[in-house]
Amino acid sequence: MTIAHENTRLHIQPISFEAIKTTKRTKTHICMSCYSLPGIRKIQIVRSEHLVAGVMLHSICGCEVIITAPAVTIDFVGRPMLKWEGSKVNGSRQEKSTLEFSTVHPLPENENLAFVVTSVSGRQYLIGSREGRHPVVSYSGTTGEPSGSAAVLAYKITHIAQKSVLPCIL
Repeated sequence: MTIAHENTRLHIQPISFEAIKTTKRTKTHICMSCYSLPGIRKIQIVRSEHLVAGVMLHSICGCEVIITAPAVTIDFVGRPMLKWEGSKVNGSRQEKSTLEFSTVHPLPENENLAFVVTSVSGRQYLIGSREGRHPVVSYSGTTGEPSGSAAVLAYKITHIAQKSVLPCIL
């Protein structure tokens, strides 16, 4: 095929699709991104059953998630940290987030919880959803020092999903 435009000529060769062969698919891990929240001002818990269905898919499509469920503020000790990283596994995105904080008050057990984290800039992020693959809550306890520091529970929340840290408004 030849395309002519004033004084120039462009010759385009058609592509033969027979020349393109697919081979066996292999599992590839390519790091997409890694983020860490600079400062956390507030951590709140929400029962997953009170969230609207499909919040993760709404966030993937670019919508900001609005939460109208009751939330309980966690009084944390020290500096909490939220970190999340993403990768592509077999052509599909996957994120893993980790929220770590210490508190003197235990979290509710035997319930599926979601967490809302507010940064020092006021942005809020939801970790968890109503559907399966709820955040995994791990904890460890420490005794206080003899000088009078409090005994605390250190929590580590991990969540793996297509998108695990969702921008939200509570």
